[in-house]
Amino acid sequence: MAHVSAVHHLATATNDLDRFLAFYKEAFDLDPDPGFPMDSPVGRLAFFDLGGVQLQVVESGSISPAPAGTPAVLLQQDLRLDHYTMRIDSPEAFETVKEALVRLGASDGNVQDFRGADLLAFTDPDGHVMEVIHVPAA
Repeated sequence: MAHVSAVHHLATATNDLDRFLAFYKEAFDLDPDPGFPMDSPVGRLAFFDLGGVQLQVVESGSISPAPAGTPAVLLQQDLRLDHYTMRIDSPEAFETVKEALVRLGASDGNVQDFRGADLLAFTDPDGHVMEVIHVPAA
């Protein structure tokens, strides 16, 4: 039997935690967990609950933009393996998030068909290319 039972958290970094929090609030209506942001030995940080997996965001002044030149290139030439994908169950919520990401200039709104699921890449304020996915109910 494996010793690992689940993923506890994933981590990413940002140059500006307040900007990160504002972007994810506007795009995804996400708020950090209670008690965050907070200071820590590695810098200011926050945690988000993404459906049972925690996302840790650490503020660092040394983040360089991802090599992707424009939003929504993840499935094209600039495939990156250092990303996370957030699942959105409601088609209406997926559309709301897509519209917010386009409004924020983080995505061109080009939804890809990924094995029957709707997949949308976006670029966050630090240049990280990430994804959101909606898997229709069977």
